[in-house]
Amino acid sequence: MKLASRGSLTATENYRSIERTRRSGRLLYKEQRGEMNTIKVKSEMNTITRKIRGLVHRRLLPKWVQRMTWNREYAAGQWDSRSLRTPNDPIYELLAKYCKDRDICDIGSGHGNTIVEMPPIYRTYTGIDISDVALSIASKRAAEAGRERVSFVQGFMHTFTPKKKPDVFLFRESLMYVSRRRSRIASHMTGFLRRYAAMLASGGIMVVRLCTSTAREEYLASEVETIVRQNFEVIECRRTQEPASLLLVFQPSRQ
Repeated sequence: MKLASRGSLTATENYRSIERTRRSGRLLYKEQRGEMNTIKVKSEMNTITRKIRGLVHRRLLPKWVQRMTWNREYAAGQWDSRSLRTPNDPIYELLAKYCKDRDICDIGSGHGNTIVEMPPIYRTYTGIDISDVALSIASKRAAEAGRERVSFVQGFMHTFTPKKKPDVFLFRESLMYVSRRRSRIASHMTGFLRRYAAMLASGGIMVVRLCTSTAREEYLASEVETIVRQNFEVIECRRTQEPASLLLVFQPSRQ
């Protein structure tokens, strides 16, 4: 009887052990499946976000969606590491040279680096950006830096019209958003720059800075330089290595 009892007890223990193992296995499987589902959802969301951003860049979504997308990215700090501090950027030397006592309109002003870091030699400065969040950050930074005669306006650069004709239109990296299709860069860029040239005050100029660190960026910069030389009077053209960039100062052709 004792042997039989021991044998029954051992079998019961074995059964319970097997059941515990099975339950543990099922729980582990569920946890792993849950993690895999989470990873899958995150991957799908990232894919959707990239597609939306591509559509935003090509202006194929309503303006309110474009505005919301940029606001979300600025609020999340997505652009902080790229653009919050650029004190040694070569653009400031050009601005000091050509913008003294002039009204500057900065198209695509972003976080406000330009107004915070450039020498305060301007007469007035107006920053234009699609993102309300970016403009809020820029306004705060400008106030903290003690900048005066400064204003910020929310607007879409393809349709923006200044209330007063400025002496200088500044395009610091913003031209990369004029056209995202290589086949149409020439026509889109030409029309875009001509439109802004027509809104300049007499004797006004346009200043462009474009990054050239990648092959895609270099292609765009070369296209812009060609378009500018064909349609405008170039005052100064520079290429720098650190950082890799194209700098252009030009004005409407005198005919």
